[in-house]
Amino acid sequence: MARRVPVKLTPLRRHLAAVVTIALSCAFVAVMVLAGNLMQASLRSQASQQYEGADLAIERPMTDEQWSSQTPPAPPEIEGADAVWPQLMDYIQLDSATGSSAVLSASMRPPGASGQDGLSEGTAASSASEVVLDENAAEALEVAVGDAVVLPADHSASGAEHRFTVVGIAPAPTGAVFGGTPQILVSEANAEALLGPTAGAITDRWLASVPAGTDPATVAAQAAGDGTTVRTVDEAEEESASQIMRGFGALAMMLAVFVVIALFTSAVVIANTFAVTVAQRTRSLALLRTLGATRSQVRGVVLRESLTVGVIGAVLGMLGGHLLTQAALAAAAGLGWLDGVLLVPLGLWSVALPVLAGVAITLAASLAPMRSATRVAPLQALRPAPPVLRRGLGIRGMLGLIGVAAGIAIMVAGTVLAVNQVASLGILLALAGGVISFSGVLLTLVIITRPLSAIVGRIISRVGGLPARIASANVARNPRRSAATIAALLIGTTLMTMMAVGARTAEETLTSELDSRRPIDMVVSAADMPQDAAAQIMAIRGMDTAIASARGDIEVGSTEPMTLYSATPETVREVSHRPEMADELVDGVVLLGQERAESFGVTDGQVLSVDGADGSPYELRVQIDANLQMSLVTPSTLEQLHGDETSPVVLADFADPGTPAREGVAALDLVDAVNEQINGNGYSEASADFGGMERESYGQILTILLGITVGLLAVAVLVALVGVANTLSLGVIERTGENALLRALGTTRGQMRAMLGWEGMLLALVGAVLGIVLGSAYGVLGIEALLGSAYPVSITIPWAQVGLVLVLAVLAGGLASVLPGRTAARTAPAAALAANE
Repeated sequence: MARRVPVKLTPLRRHLAAVVTIALSCAFVAVMVLAGNLMQASLRSQASQQYEGADLAIERPMTDEQWSSQTPPAPPEIEGADAVWPQLMDYIQLDSATGSSAVLSASMRPPGASGQDGLSEGTAASSASEVVLDENAAEALEVAVGDAVVLPADHSASGAEHRFTVVGIAPAPTGAVFGGTPQILVSEANAEALLGPTAGAITDRWLASVPAGTDPATVAAQAAGDGTTVRTVDEAEEESASQIMRGFGALAMMLAVFVVIALFTSAVVIANTFAVTVAQRTRSLALLRTLGATRSQVRGVVLRESLTVGVIGAVLGMLGGHLLTQAALAAAAGLGWLDGVLLVPLGLWSVALPVLAGVAITLAASLAPMRSATRVAPLQALRPAPPVLRRGLGIRGMLGLIGVAAGIAIMVAGTVLAVNQVASLGILLALAGGVISFSGVLLTLVIITRPLSAIVGRIISRVGGLPARIASANVARNPRRSAATIAALLIGTTLMTMMAVGARTAEETLTSELDSRRPIDMVVSAADMPQDAAAQIMAIRGMDTAIASARGDIEVGSTEPMTLYSATPETVREVSHRPEMADELVDGVVLLGQERAESFGVTDGQVLSVDGADGSPYELRVQIDANLQMSLVTPSTLEQLHGDETSPVVLADFADPGTPAREGVAALDLVDAVNEQINGNGYSEASADFGGMERESYGQILTILLGITVGLLAVAVLVALVGVANTLSLGVIERTGENALLRALGTTRGQMRAMLGWEGMLLALVGAVLGIVLGSAYGVLGIEALLGSAYPVSITIPWAQVGLVLVLAVLAGGLASVLPGRTAARTAPAAALAANE
């Protein structure tokens, strides 16, 4: 009977970086799953408040006559229900004596609810002058029980101001992690005062309660019919939360992409780790083969190592993700953002998915190293195994080049489709092309590492002297190990550059488009306004410039008249974000955008014949300017067309965010201040169009999204940094004999550390340059695919950020070499005579 050959596993310390990598990625997956669970719990909590006191949710179709009627229809008759009341979809604005104002979601209390039922303090409203608020609404309005609130006349259904006394406070929805909408609890007593004569009863949605001890599902099943849908409140809450979650589809897709990126990064680092450890153990594996170990036994060694690393890293990551989320909830409670410490919503997916993902990517990453291990010949145990310097492309290189070419072709094709209005398929193809081409680049790294590192090595050798020359030789001598290190950094720098270029291009594109469409921050129009209206608006804190102007309508043969706004070239330069328009604004010309021109049926250069103020024809030439969403003429042209029969207008510019004039003034504050001003005395039929609000809102959204993506990418970058340190450390272990020989020949410890430092920075420089080139290309094509169908993309490379990526990558390479350098420096000269492994 053949004696079984004992096969030992590689010490776990050699796989420590792989364990850390898996743990980081799986923790990231766990946090994402838990965040989704918390969001669903929060939405369900808010939805449950809409159904407070109800057992059934009813939907009854309404005719057009019923919707337009001023007489509310009778409530639906539900057999088995003891009360039926309308489910409100209204929002009510209230003001308080403290100057606070809030828009509140209205929720109807069940009929007959009285006293302190469901209230944290106070009593239910018993008259038309009393209201009950929830805790969020009371906090927003800065009021308590006994304080007064006002429903302004311009927000009242009756057109008259109503004053109310707060008599009760209801608890805020529990479990609303991501905030809750402030609510006002409407009752039969104050419904008409708050909602108007119909009391909110013109609706197709109703709520009902059933007697105690009655099964709501049974009542719902018996009541449905005649077009009326009856569901239990649990079913309605689930549907409501699901509908809201569908609105977060784009965000969920983005988070899923970053989860895939983190896992992909981990897979590359793990594959590199196993590849290097297998290469280090070539002679040991060959000796095992010589002693009788079969290929299946060698395959089992690598498989057991992979499974052990995957399970340990995945379990640690899963636990770490849960602990991190719990710590974040505890911190939020400590800061007062939550009413109490919530427990993480532990579930099957939050436990199973990170573990399964970690084990799966570890096993997948070990396939290639496992194949290499089984190919070790027994004779390799009897001779040194020098690094294999491949000549030519080989199968790996050919596959890589094919992947790069095919990926680029698919990515370009997807971008073209997206730009030509086939957005979904185009974006999907562009994403697939990016993954394929990047995978191809990773496959060809072993081939291009030697020439690239040789070029960079010549440069740094002139700066770093002997340690730098040795480092350059080490990199070129073992391209497989060097490619493994470069791959880790390549992923991080490609991602950072892609996001920097993509975000900057998106910001420039959207800003340019908004400037093209709505270059003026604010346009106030009115039938009549005070003579000093411009000065009044200019006095509002946060405004930069306000200039009085005028407007008038002309007929151009379209279904509706064209409104002309007058502005001098100087006015355009002062209040517009596109001062270059001033050069096109001359007498006898109307300046407008392409979409607006198409809507009025006019073309660039067309001369319109319109009636002048004196009744004679006046020739007005059309000048198309980008996508300007207003029609501009000079004051002289407007006077020729309308004389004194014009309406007053104020053109205004917000002070730039970040300037002293805008300190503490948000765009919404400016909007509220202007609306309050133009609703005062002297203004008739006044309205304001806020282009600046839209511009700043987009800017804030981009800033938030960029912050989120930077945080998510930090995980991938951290994984890449661990990968660099791992491959450098394994390289030190592999070169123990060489390092000892260098020490024996007189190399100092400082030179050994410098050698590893230069090696790390050389590899980082190669990886960073490649990553910047790839990231720039991916960022431009990605944004073109996302935005090209809607806007003309303004490609912008943020050179300062790209330079920062390069510097950070080189510093990361140097930092990752610190511990391996210390290990190499401690190598004793006598170790040159000892066996390695």
